[in-house]
Amino acid sequence: MTFNILVAEDNEFTAKQYKTALEKKGHQVTLTKDGEECFDVYNDEVKYSELFKKSKQSPFDVVLLDQNMPKKTGIEVAKEILGLRGNQRIIFLSAYAQKILVGADNVKEDTIQILQKPFSLDFLVKKIEGRILNSRANRTLEDRIKGDQVNNLMTITQDKEAIR
Repeated sequence: MTFNILVAEDNEFTAKQYKTALEKKGHQVTLTKDGEECFDVYNDEVKYSELFKKSKQSPFDVVLLDQNMPKKTGIEVAKEILGLRGNQRIIFLSAYAQKILVGADNVKEDTIQILQKPFSLDFLVKKIEGRILNSRANRTLEDRIKGDQVNNLMTITQDKEAIR
């Protein structure tokens, strides 16, 4: 299955690594350099889908967000995106999971995951391709992350051999 993926990453080298790894697996990737650009691209795609495709579906299969970016943080972008499409799957790629939790206290969407850096590109691809979301919308993000071993929402570490 091919995924349409939106990436917000201010580190150009890291963004290119994500793009290369994901496109190698046949996925379509759109890169943005900061939070503001990410939301603008997302919003434009939502408007296009509504106007020309008459669709209320999320325009991307998954949105990958760095937390610390210029102009808007990842959590600010996530809240705006979820305001447009509440079922949009979002994966934070960040070394700052605690910061995300503090900023996401009122986000109850079940579509958010956090991947703790560092991780291998292969691990990222597998996470995107293999994750099935279950409906637990009444739980807060923090509650879902606390239960990560059961629900597989947050990856704190992986085998050191797998990290590049």
